[in-house]
Amino acid sequence: MQLKTLEINGFKSFADKTVINFNSGITGIVGPNGSGKSNITEAIRWALGEQSAKSLRGGKMPDVIFAGSSARKPLNRAEVTLTFSNHDHALKTSFEEVSVMRSLYRDGTSAFYINQKPCRLKDIVNLFMDSGLGRESFSIISQGKIAAVFNSKPEDRRGIIEEAAGVVKYKQRKHEATGQLDETAVNLNRVADIIVELKDQVEPLKEQSSLAKDYLAQKKQLDEVTKTLLVRQIDEQVVAKKQQQTELKETRENLEQAKQNQAAFAQQVTTQKQQQQQLELELDQLQQQRLTLTKQQADVSGQQQLAGERRKVVQEKVANLMTTITTKQQQLSEQTDLVARNTQLLTEKQQQVAQQEKQLDLQQDGSLSASKRKQQIENLRNQYIDQMQQQTTLHNEAAYLQKQLTQENAVNKKQQNQSSAAQQRAAKVVAELDAAQKAFEQANEREQTLTKQLTDLTQLHQRHNQQYDQAQKNWYQALAIMQKAEAKQSSFAEMKQDYAGFYAGVRGVLKNRRQLNGIVGAVAELVEVPEKYNTAIETALGGQLQSVVVENQSAGKAAIQFLKQKQLGRATFLPLDVVHAAGLTQAQLTEVRQVTGFVGIAADLVTYDQRIAPVIRHLLGRIVIAKDITAAIQIANQLQHRIRVVSLSGDVMNPGGSMTGGGATKRGGLLARELEQRQLAEKLHAMQLQLDDKETALKTAKATLKKEEAQQVTLRQQQQTLTKQNTTAATTIATLKTQQAQFTQQQQASLYEKQQQAVTKKQVEQQLATNTTKTTALVTAMATLDKQLQQAQTDLTAYEANQNQTAKQRQAAQTSLAVAKEQLQHLKKEQREGQARKEDFASDLRTAQQEKEQLTKQLAQTGTTTDSVKAKLAKIEQQLGQQTTAITAKQQKRATIATALEQQQLQLDHAQAVVQQQDAKLTQVTANVADLNQQINHALTTLSETYELSYAAAEAAALSTATAELRQQAKLLQMGLDDIGTVNLGAISEYERLKKRYDFLNEQRQDLLTAKEQLTTTMTEMDQEVIQRFKTTFDQVAAAFSETFPKMFGGGQASLALTDPHELLTTGIEIIAQPPGKKLQQLSLLSGGERALTAITLLFAIIKVRPVPLCILDEVEAALDDANVDRFGRFLQHYDKNTQFVVITHRKGTMMAMDVLYGVAMQESGVSHMVSVSLKEATEVVQQ
Repeated sequence: MQLKTLEINGFKSFADKTVINFNSGITGIVGPNGSGKSNITEAIRWALGEQSAKSLRGGKMPDVIFAGSSARKPLNRAEVTLTFSNHDHALKTSFEEVSVMRSLYRDGTSAFYINQKPCRLKDIVNLFMDSGLGRESFSIISQGKIAAVFNSKPEDRRGIIEEAAGVVKYKQRKHEATGQLDETAVNLNRVADIIVELKDQVEPLKEQSSLAKDYLAQKKQLDEVTKTLLVRQIDEQVVAKKQQQTELKETRENLEQAKQNQAAFAQQVTTQKQQQQQLELELDQLQQQRLTLTKQQADVSGQQQLAGERRKVVQEKVANLMTTITTKQQQLSEQTDLVARNTQLLTEKQQQVAQQEKQLDLQQDGSLSASKRKQQIENLRNQYIDQMQQQTTLHNEAAYLQKQLTQENAVNKKQQNQSSAAQQRAAKVVAELDAAQKAFEQANEREQTLTKQLTDLTQLHQRHNQQYDQAQKNWYQALAIMQKAEAKQSSFAEMKQDYAGFYAGVRGVLKNRRQLNGIVGAVAELVEVPEKYNTAIETALGGQLQSVVVENQSAGKAAIQFLKQKQLGRATFLPLDVVHAAGLTQAQLTEVRQVTGFVGIAADLVTYDQRIAPVIRHLLGRIVIAKDITAAIQIANQLQHRIRVVSLSGDVMNPGGSMTGGGATKRGGLLARELEQRQLAEKLHAMQLQLDDKETALKTAKATLKKEEAQQVTLRQQQQTLTKQNTTAATTIATLKTQQAQFTQQQQASLYEKQQQAVTKKQVEQQLATNTTKTTALVTAMATLDKQLQQAQTDLTAYEANQNQTAKQRQAAQTSLAVAKEQLQHLKKEQREGQARKEDFASDLRTAQQEKEQLTKQLAQTGTTTDSVKAKLAKIEQQLGQQTTAITAKQQKRATIATALEQQQLQLDHAQAVVQQQDAKLTQVTANVADLNQQINHALTTLSETYELSYAAAEAAALSTATAELRQQAKLLQMGLDDIGTVNLGAISEYERLKKRYDFLNEQRQDLLTAKEQLTTTMTEMDQEVIQRFKTTFDQVAAAFSETFPKMFGGGQASLALTDPHELLTTGIEIIAQPPGKKLQQLSLLSGGERALTAITLLFAIIKVRPVPLCILDEVEAALDDANVDRFGRFLQHYDKNTQFVVITHRKGTMMAMDVLYGVAMQESGVSHMVSVSLKEATEVVQQ
């Protein structure tokens, strides 16, 4: 691989596009300080993927873009392109030539390309990773790197060997593994804390669960006894009920006739009311339709106004664009004229420059003529000397050739014998080499395939490992959140179980509801309120939220007596058998529904069991909920302050006109607590599902990781086996190739020697015959050359006198030509800028014309929309008139029906009075039957709700034991349950749930311990790999250093030593050197120049061990004296030609060793330019 070209555009001081071509030899880049030559090194580093702006001598990455100068504006982009010859495929790609480009804009936008195709920075870094040009290679060596070698401590100096050994990535991985180990330790502590916490919960729950199971067993026996007692109670009460029903039948027959009369009148009233209700509904519908049409009328009017405003705005934009178009057309015309004038001036100036250059060339030819004359004289002298040497050579040639002919005859006979044996051995080596190469290629292909599989699997494993870590982290987070929610739920459960927030009397009744028959529950427990109505309903009910709903008055009476007896406080009771529903009249409903801001009747906004509907309607049926206080006031006024109105925010309009409202610290009431508890239960269910999903995903990810780890172990073992086989095969091939090359060289040498012997013999005979003739010819030629030399010297003296005047004229012409060229460059720059402005004006003009066309289309569309809106508005106004007429007719019909209904109601009231007289006789009997029914129903309800049994099923399962004995058993069993006391029945399921989680966390803890052990093992293995690689590389570098030092210094000796050979992970490196003529001593005791040259030698030794295709030396010899610079230059010239060198220098000794020199200069302030010359071509020209 070889660097072919470097193209820089806008990078640091290289404002103009600059292309540098590199050859296979040594390329030097020279220039004065501050000319920008080191920017070339930084451009190469930047294109290869350097990400640190600080290492590029900048504060932030956009600092690499040309920042401008006194004569130039800053550029917006920096771009560097490197082109490599990849004929040896050192880069892992099939292309013979690879170009890498990196560009950066001032807004921070970057672009990367490989062979003109977009890519990522990572792709470029990976491309050069194993090519010798990666980040850890020694392809770029700066003066700072040299100083770091001899100024750093021994412990820091080991970093150079680590870079060469390629162990930096292992140290980075170890650092990452250390971080993972710390994270694992944190997770272990977290899991341990949770396990301890769960253990503290599991142990008490285990006892509670056992106690709850005992409680349930005794409770089951008590329920069996109680069910039998209930069946026998029902049988006794059924007999008594039949007797009362016979008496009730006779009383009812007397009442039936009176009720028939009442029913006839009631039917008439009902018919009239139905007609009235139907009419009210029709009026409501008509009024709602009129309200809808009114809203549509307002919406369409708004659309009409909006369309007009939009049309006006579009018309203003069109007018503004017309002005812009006129201005742009004028600017375009002016710029076109200016470009034409500049074009004419540019043509004239180019002709002027061409004429002046032609004149200067003519004068230059005259100047060169003098140097040619001098060169001619020098050539004549050299020819004379050469011919004298030839004369001497010919004199001794005959004797030498005669002796050589005799020796060649003897050698020829010996070589014929050796050639036959060598051919046989060469044929055998060729056959062995072919077989070895085929085996090596097959094994190499298998190794590459296996390496790719291992790389892909490693990357996949890393991704899965990251996913597992994230899944585990998510699981811990979800677990912590759920535990907080469960703690809150437990708090709510305890509050609910203790009836916190209720009055003492209410709490006493609810806690003892099992002992008190007929307790349904507190109002706050029996209703569900949507969140948005919570404040309004809680305000509307107030203290009535704590009223206790009971089955009948008897249950309420018993509860009151219980409170008195126990002195637990007071409570309000709502018996279902006497509390009646309340509500607004139809007329009132109609009035409030028409008020804007009406939300609904409070009883309709809550959810409850229909069994307690009378109570809820009694409490909330005559309470109206309004949107806000304004709507509440309007509704209260509409109903003449006869109904209670509550706003959503809790403001109250009381009957009679009083108002209640204001603000206070928000606190959750009973309804708010119930709502929050329901929401929390739903959240907990969702959280549990999510936690289960995360646990499943965690287990799946863990199984996947274990499977991939096993696959990695298998692939690594196979890879190691193939690597050993390849190493053995490569050694065999290298040995055979060496032998083959030796045999080929021997055969070629033998053949060449035979040919040379025949030629030599013939030449000897010819040379001996012609020797005398050549000697005579040389004498004659030398006389002629002497005459030509004297004549050339005379001509040169005369010619130099004429050339003095011509030199002055040539200097004036050069000055004039430089001024003309500068004017020409200025005109070209103005021409480019003028053309760019012309294109900008033309683009702006096209944009303005396109925008005008779009706005014209919008004007046409706006006109069509306005006509449509007007037609729609007219249609709505016509419909509104029709609705108003229909509403007036319905209202007149409603008044007629109301008059007829009033007369029929008077007749019904009279009939009802007669029925009430007859009904009084029935009351006493009915009460007796009702009481028996209630007792029977209560017993049946107990069987149904408490034991979930029908009477028939309970009778079939009844015990045969005597009633008195059953009552004694029930008493004893109840005493046993009282002794057990309050139990937590939820402890059974809670214990099973926590035990399951406790076991799972213990499993997770074991997994974490295993992961910790694996990480520790991995770190140990990486330490062993670092030690092995470091020791191997150190030994190789030390040997190369000892070998390279005498070559660099022209003698002496040097070595590398470990400060602590037993601690290879931390040991430092000492450099011991003995320059020629001095004693052996440490690096720090040498002179500055010797230390610098020793450091350079060490870096070259590292490159010898870890070869690089390209090496850039950035003023590494700056600290050397002239003698050491010469040594450095000679060393470069004789270094391995497989490495391409680019040397940035300002030392003459180094320049002499270069094959090609590039000069960096700032002809323009702040802008670098390049000039180049090939030293080989220059030498050939001089010799010609």
